[in-house]
Amino acid sequence: MIIKDLWKYYGEELVFQEVNANIGPVDRIGLVGANGVGKTTLLKTFVGDITPERGEITYRGGFTLGYLWQSMPRTSQTLREFLVEPFSEQIMLEKTLRELEDEMSRLDQGSRLKQTMDRYARTQERFEHEGGYDYLVQVNSVSTGLGFTQADLDRTLDTFSGGEQMRVSLAGLLLNRPSLLILDEPTNHLDVEAISWLEDFLSTYPKAFIVVSHDRYFLDRVTTRIWELHHHKLYQYTGNYSQFIPMRSQRLEQLEASLERQEQEKERMEFFINKFRAGTRSRQAKSMEKKLARLPKLEQSKSDSTMAFRFEPKRQSGNNIVFLEDVKKSYDSNPVLQGITGEIKRGDRIALVGPNGSGKSTLLKILAGELDYQGSVKWGTGIELGYFSQLISFNPDYTVLEELYDEHRLELGVLRSVLARFLFYGEDVFKMTSVLSGGERSRLALAKLLLHRPNVLLLDEPTNHLDILAREALEGALQDFGGTIIFVSHDRYFMEKLATKVWALNEGHLQEYIGGFRAYDEALRALETSHSQRKDGEKKQRNPVKTKRSLISLQKEREKLEEIIVSLEERKDELEQILASPDLYQDEAKSVQIVQEYEQVKNRLVAEYGAWEALIEEQEEG
Repeated sequence: MIIKDLWKYYGEELVFQEVNANIGPVDRIGLVGANGVGKTTLLKTFVGDITPERGEITYRGGFTLGYLWQSMPRTSQTLREFLVEPFSEQIMLEKTLRELEDEMSRLDQGSRLKQTMDRYARTQERFEHEGGYDYLVQVNSVSTGLGFTQADLDRTLDTFSGGEQMRVSLAGLLLNRPSLLILDEPTNHLDVEAISWLEDFLSTYPKAFIVVSHDRYFLDRVTTRIWELHHHKLYQYTGNYSQFIPMRSQRLEQLEASLERQEQEKERMEFFINKFRAGTRSRQAKSMEKKLARLPKLEQSKSDSTMAFRFEPKRQSGNNIVFLEDVKKSYDSNPVLQGITGEIKRGDRIALVGPNGSGKSTLLKILAGELDYQGSVKWGTGIELGYFSQLISFNPDYTVLEELYDEHRLELGVLRSVLARFLFYGEDVFKMTSVLSGGERSRLALAKLLLHRPNVLLLDEPTNHLDILAREALEGALQDFGGTIIFVSHDRYFMEKLATKVWALNEGHLQEYIGGFRAYDEALRALETSHSQRKDGEKKQRNPVKTKRSLISLQKEREKLEEIIVSLEERKDELEQILASPDLYQDEAKSVQIVQEYEQVKNRLVAEYGAWEALIEEQEEG
């Protein structure tokens, strides 16, 4: 896909200009930028939902494009029927095979039976070429990975909630496997397990994708290029999000230096022009004027609007914040918390994690005093609680300024100064709370929380609706906070930056891990490996090791493997040379085929080398 000189306006307002880019067949692109900068508009321009004022987009032959928001599933279908739609060819061939089998069972020996058998063989070959029953594996993998159960497959789509509908759409899109996958905030409505599965899926996706996400951990894992939409222009970087940050800083520093040099040059030229305009060197002055007019217009170095605030407690709490003992909570007859015991000390920053419905928000509400419970919650001395709820509610008849004044009776000038730190400038403070966007609502809720001056913060998804710049500002404020924090977040980057402990809730019980998200994730993976090794050990006990093979047979097998490895290495070299040629990418279908073969050869080499090393060990033991 080739993008040339793309411009877009809304009325008189410029959204983006001079967008030029190429998207290769296996590019993994993360599109970032502040809220409202035009990321979704740019994507919709690629799709064709929005027409640019200028520029063109060229697609190669056979190109297909899939966009997450483009089509919602029909409610009359079951989830299974919707998910198998991309495999209509395999399903049709499978049906034909069953019909031919039935026909053959009723035919006697003769030419008609032979004709039917020939047709069956051809259909079987075509069915296997199209992937055979692999489509059932794909449907099961995607649906399970995105959190759907086997029972969900037989539900009609009109029984799914809004969040589930978005997961249904995502599942259908992933199974379609277009040449270019466009995902706008795909991790919304996914829990940590589903996000991790999606990362693994995209990491091995054999085609190109563009993803917009505020989840920086996700961008780090799946992208190899970052596009930044900044002040109406698109800037392109190689690497993931963490690699992009220093490169972006370097670009802005270089721009600042160029602007400074140009300003000095302009001052020197203007001084010369003014001094010699009417004198004996007027000709040189006029020439200098023309040169001044031709100076390139550099982008002005504008700083992004970011929140700037600090949480400053009224007083310091005691060392012991809270002790929980055998805390239980049920909704009707459904137990959510089944005996939570733990203690929190001053300065702890605890991330609550677990599947959706595991009780994270419930535990925060109990700590905030908003829910009854069984068990014991004993608070320490000097505690000033501040609670940020996922469900933000304001008086719809109030303006932003009135909402803040209603809770904090301070001078209006002070309140306006606080609101400015949360990006409510000028007339923004007179907006009705009923028309605020998700990001604006979160910023106003944080402003209210700041003025309470708590020393213990209970935060339920505080980064929801915030763009990356706002998340980084919130991270900075919380890192500088001298109090205690207990928070729920699906933003793993945020958790890693902030958490000193992780409390994992699962099936009503709590497990504590020391460290941030990476330490927790590594502990889980180590546990899974341990379980896997134990199962392998049990399997070996049930299936005793076979008698050792002779050294002669081992040597023959080793020589055969070495021949295979040499052949694979040669093919790998050939494929790398083909992939290095720009001409390959003129034919989209061929390039995808080559990329897929290259991945298959690499994976086969890993497996063959593993078998070869095992053979050597067996030979040495013998």
